[in-house]
Amino acid sequence: MKKIIPVVILTIAGFLCAILIIGNIFHFLPASTSTPEISKSPLIPPTTHVPPYTTITYDFNNGQPVLSEGQNTPLNQTSNGLTAHFSSPSDPATYSIQSYDTTFYTLSQFSGNYLFDNKIVRDKLQISFSQPLSNITLTFATAEYYGAGHVDEPSIMKVTTYLYNNGGNKMIGSNTAQGIVTDNIFPQGTLSFSTQKSFNFVEIEMLPQQPGGTDFLIDNVVVTTAP
Repeated sequence: MKKIIPVVILTIAGFLCAILIIGNIFHFLPASTSTPEISKSPLIPPTTHVPPYTTITYDFNNGQPVLSEGQNTPLNQTSNGLTAHFSSPSDPATYSIQSYDTTFYTLSQFSGNYLFDNKIVRDKLQISFSQPLSNITLTFATAEYYGAGHVDEPSIMKVTTYLYNNGGNKMIGSNTAQGIVTDNIFPQGTLSFSTQKSFNFVEIEMLPQQPGGTDFLIDNVVVTTAP
């Protein structure tokens, strides 16, 4: 018995030393160098030259090329000379063109076609523009039901703006908004961002909450070209 005890002690001590050595190795390993998805250079449409302070609307009804119900992202829309590229890191087919005729959703702030989230997982919508902007406003609906057994309050929507130039990027700013519950099927609201600087890329997302939904719809994206 007297011989067994020292052996056990030595075994435990060796095990503890091994743990310390391994811990130090991992402590000094370099941090992950993976690039965040947002830092990857997006597809920016060819440069256009719409006059400054021009207000342009993307309603998914009147732009070019003509969009059809069921058409998926990525997709382009040109309105009054300014091109917008709609996409998602989760593409292909993350969002699609839908309307009341295909979803039967009563949404009083929406009209005609709109962008609909196809997937049940949480997704981000990215929009890049063919020239810098100073303002963006859009209508949104969060696909969640309100009341007992559902969400306590509508989820928060966020827009983050960036300026991409010569392969680099700079975050300009962000803003949030929360929808309002009405007798419509989903909460709806308006999300906007305005700056004295300029941006040509935006990312739109619904922030996580419990309980809360994962999907959102957007319509009537209104932008103003920068000076």
